[in-house]
Amino acid sequence: MVIRDTATPKSGETRRLVALALIVVVCVLSYVDRLVFSVFQKQIGEDLALTDLELGWISGTTFAIFYILAAFPIARYADRGDRPLVIALCVSVWSLATAACSLATSGLQMALVRIGLAAGEGGAGPAAQSLLLSLFPPHRRTIVLSSLLAASALGLGLGGVIAGQLSRLFEWRTVFVIVGLPGLLVAAAVWLFVHEPRRGPDRGVGGQAEVQAPLAGQLRAFAAMASLRWSILAIICISSTGFPFLIWSHDFYQTIHGMKPSESGLALFIPVTGGLVLGNLVAGWLADRVGATNPRFYGRVAAIGVAIAFPFGLGVALAPTALASLACFFVFHVFITLHLGPLQSLCFAQISASSRAVLGAVLNTVITLCGIGIGTFLLGAVSTYFKAEYGDMSLRYAYVTMAFPMLAGAVAAIMAARTARIEPA
Repeated sequence: MVIRDTATPKSGETRRLVALALIVVVCVLSYVDRLVFSVFQKQIGEDLALTDLELGWISGTTFAIFYILAAFPIARYADRGDRPLVIALCVSVWSLATAACSLATSGLQMALVRIGLAAGEGGAGPAAQSLLLSLFPPHRRTIVLSSLLAASALGLGLGGVIAGQLSRLFEWRTVFVIVGLPGLLVAAAVWLFVHEPRRGPDRGVGGQAEVQAPLAGQLRAFAAMASLRWSILAIICISSTGFPFLIWSHDFYQTIHGMKPSESGLALFIPVTGGLVLGNLVAGWLADRVGATNPRFYGRVAAIGVAIAFPFGLGVALAPTALASLACFFVFHVFITLHLGPLQSLCFAQISASSRAVLGAVLNTVITLCGIGIGTFLLGAVSTYFKAEYGDMSLRYAYVTMAFPMLAGAVAAIMAARTARIEPA
């Protein structure tokens, strides 16, 4: 559905805010559904007889592969089709897949069911980013993107609390059903209340959509931009630390500090949700305030934040008490989070509107593949390697090992700022 030019500015703003609110709910839901597995990872591993390596493969690598396979074809359609419909269908698919995790009786079955979760989330993210970038003007886009990231952070926190508290009443299979099915209502709300906006003027003259370049041509154009290459390298390196720390956090605190699932969910709510929400909103505010006149500031914010976060990442792993570790986790999340919204804005500032969903798919792909897929798998592999020598403490040293890639990310963010060539909005 197209929003007509007869809409008043007030009604147009209302539509934007309704769309943003519902997409925020979608982002929250996606991470709640995704995190249920992490909360019950230890129990699932015991019930299905899985090693840390196999759990890392299921929770990370399998998810990442099918997330990527779904992201690009759906993003290509989203850049020229009905984005609210795409989002609604994707939410429906991943919600049903989350509920279906309750039926798995082996590691293979769990991996197969999570393919649906990966495909749904892989398609919804780029479509949602593209839709909101079309709805909001350039000077408001970083705070919009940061709001989505803050919503994802809220989902991570709520997922831990909700799943943890439900674990007091139900076993893990029932919790997957309880958490998964409400997503169908959210999908219906998106389909009913979010409308496809009129495409921007760079899509053609007289409202005609410009011919979309072939995917290979779009990817070659992205690869030719030095700042995009550096931004993506920065995101890869930083995500390879940040996401494994998050995904393994419940297992870490249950194993290293003796918490129960209900306790780790509550204990991690402030460090994860508070840290990530605060970091994303500060990043968005700073970037839109200063970056509106100097977009290269985006890369500098990212580099400074990551450099400050690094020692606190080591503190998460090495602190002798749970309270000290959680305090480090909060500070770590506040500062590492300063990178993603600004770097995404720096990337989007250099491409046309007709390539936004595809670029969003690229960014989500590298985050998912390197952070969730490879990073999560590597942390599990390192933990398995150290287990013979350190026993249950192996996760502590796996965390230390996986803290170092973020330093390379800070250097890459500086290079992204130096090489940026900003196109007019």
